[in-house]
Amino acid sequence: MAPRETPITEFVFWPAERKDAYELPELTRATTLYGTPTTIRVRVNHTMTTRSQLRFNTAAREQTQRKEGLYCMPDEATWELFLNELATLQDALTALKAEVARLPLYHTRRDALERQGVKSNPICRSGIRIWPIEKRYYTTHHPWEITTILRGRITQHSMHNIRIDGSSNSMANSIYDWHCCLAEADWTRTKAAYDVATAAAAVVEQRIRALGKYHDAVKDQRYRTIQRVGETVEVGMFAQNGKAKKRLPAQKVA
Repeated sequence: MAPRETPITEFVFWPAERKDAYELPELTRATTLYGTPTTIRVRVNHTMTTRSQLRFNTAAREQTQRKEGLYCMPDEATWELFLNELATLQDALTALKAEVARLPLYHTRRDALERQGVKSNPICRSGIRIWPIEKRYYTTHHPWEITTILRGRITQHSMHNIRIDGSSNSMANSIYDWHCCLAEADWTRTKAAYDVATAAAAVVEQRIRALGKYHDAVKDQRYRTIQRVGETVEVGMFAQNGKAKKRLPAQKVA
């Protein structure tokens, strides 16, 4: 039987698979119970602070999770700050999605015009490449990232690709990723919403780096002095000479 270790933080959390470029993944937060060299035994929190913009898994059950998939959460106060930052990002993504929805997809507009007997090539001179709302999005490695954006001058289209002025590969741009930019105001609105989302994502990313993945935090000992209040335990991987140590008051991670 693997030796048990005392967890380095009171809580951990992990994101589900992300399937929407404009919606953050479902989060699970759990109380840590004990650890082994490779896993943490946790109890999923079913009563905790949440935000209406975000999705949570609150099934109250115990389970074992591998350390490399977990993020550290030292205390409730830090959790509150993190939720505020995530909610701000989700609000920004929702606003960006609304702007993208106003942009006609290039291939959809092309097909509609061809059905009317109009076969212009290109059908618009200015295009915006940003993740289409209906296109499936999948990532487990970058749950907090946002889509990229690019504006380009369209010179020609084929069945499945478009040519962008100045592109080194003339037909390397998938037509299904591009939207028509029919007026300068379309770009102004979309880029402004994108900039807000980018700023919010940067704040979340900074928080994630500070919190750290569990296995990284074990190595760099960033939570060396953070322990549950009032408990006397064997500190496991941080124990010295096998002596029991008094847990210190939790400290916030900025």
